Amino acid sequence: MDFLLVHGKMKNNNILITVNKNIDINKLKELGITKFAFPLKGFCVGIPDTFLISEINTEAYIYVNRIFDNEGIDKLKEVIYNLPKNIKGIIFDDLGVLQILKDINIEKILYLTHFNNNTLSVNYYLTLVDSVILSTDITMDEIDYIIQNSNKLISLFTFGYVMAMYSRRKLLTNYTNYHNLEYQNKLVIDNTNKKFIVYENEFGTVMYHDKVFNGYSLLAKNCLYNFINSTFLTTEDVINFLTGTVNKEWDEGFLYQETIYRLKGDLND
Repeated sequence: MDFLLVHGKMKNNNILITVNKNIDINKLKELGITKFAFPLKGFCVGIPDTFLISEINTEAYIYVNRIFDNEGIDKLKEVIYNLPKNIKGIIFDDLGVLQILKDINIEKILYLTHFNNNTLSVNYYLTLVDSVILSTDITMDEIDYIIQNSNKLISLFTFGYVMAMYSRRKLLTNYTNYHNLEYQNKLVIDNTNKKFIVYENEFGTVMYHDKVFNGYSLLAKNCLYNFINSTFLTTEDVINFLTGTVNKEWDEGFLYQETIYRLKGDLND
C-alpha cells in the first residue's frame, strides 16, 4: 500500500500508538513502528488497560487523560519528578499538567479531545508544548489550513475510537443501582440512531462513538505524529488499518462533513 515499504516497513516513522494488553509491540516494531504511549495507571479514564511506570520496559511516552483535582495533580507530580530515562514524553489533557511539566525535559503533547481546532488556539498552545493533537471535529480543509499555518508540526488523531463525552460521575454504577439492574462495563447504548461505547472506572465515565474513526488519508499529511488510540482494538486491527483495510464499523468523522447545521424553525426559513 502507499504508506508501507516494499519489504513491509513503514515509509514514515510518525505513528504514535497507545498500548493495551491486546497490542503486540514486537509485531508493530517489525513494521517499523517505534513510538508507544502507555496509559498511566491511576491517571486515566475510559481506558481498561493501564500500566505502572515500573511495567514500561521500552522507550515510551506516558498517556494521562484525567481531569485532575488537587490530590490527583500532586500524585502525578510525584510520578513526573521521578520519571526513568526510558520515558521520552507525555500526552495529556488537563492544562494544569503544564505547571508541573515546566522544568521537565521530556516531549510534551497536548490532546484536548474537542478543542484543538483552530490556528489561534493551536499556535498559542504550541508556545507551551512540543505538539498538539488536533480535534477530530474539523474537516480535511481545516486540517490542511492549520498544518500550513501552525508554528510547529502538529499531530493528527488518525485511527481509533473517539471520546464523545467524559463525566467524573460513575454513570454506569449510578444507573444500574437506581434501576436495580445487572452491572455491565463496558456497555453499548443507543440513542435513536446513534450508538455509544460506555466505559467506567474509579475516575468517571467515558462514552465513545461506536464507529472507529478511520483517518487513513491523514497518513499522507505533513505532521509530527499520526496518533492511534488502541483502546478496544487489537494488533490485527491496527495492522489492517495501516495496510488500508478496516475490519470494524468505521466512519471518517467530520473530515468531509462540516459540523454546521441549520436548525428547523430558523427565523430566516
